[in-house]
Parts: sequence; structure tokens; C-alpha cells
Amino acid sequence: MDTNKKSQEELILETATLYFLNSKFDESIEEFKKVLKLNPANVEAYCGLGLIYENKKQAEQAKKMYEKTLLLDKTNKVAKEHLNKLIGIKDDDQD
Repeated sequence: MDTNKKSQEELILETATLYFLNSKFDESIEEFKKVLKLNPANVEAYCGLGLIYENKKQAEQAKKMYEKTLLLDKTNKVAKEHLNKLIGIKDDDQD
């Protein structure tokens, strides 16, 4: 991947994260989607979308995003914990 595309991707990710932290979820969704257009395998974008959909009480959408995150990164703790919470699996006895 060329560095120009990479830095553009990182900038958009930062913007998406800032929107998310300020509870501007719709704006954040748009930014995360831009990231995925640049890089359809961006784990952070899928996980971020999962968190937003979960915050917006859109459990099915959130599950899909966490599942995509885990397809790309099986060890992603955030996605794993949130997905387990959504589908009702207790995480107490793991690790």
C-alpha cells in the first residue's frame, strides 16, 4: 500500500474516532465507511462501526461488524468481548 493512501486512511480513522468520542455517531459511521472504501480489510473501522451500532442499540448491525472484525483478526479482544456480550456469552472463565 502506498504511503499517501495509508496516511489518508489514518487521518480518516482519527476523524472517525473523534466523532465517536464526541457521540457524533452518524458522522463517525460516514468516516469509518470512507476508511473501508480505501481499505476493505481495516479491522479498526469494522470494530469502530460495531461499537457505534451497539451504542445506537442496533444489535444485529453491531454483531455483523464484530464478526467481520474477528474474521480479519481472530485475537481482537474488543470485538470478542462485545460480540460475546451481545450474544449472551459470559466471558468470566476465559483467559
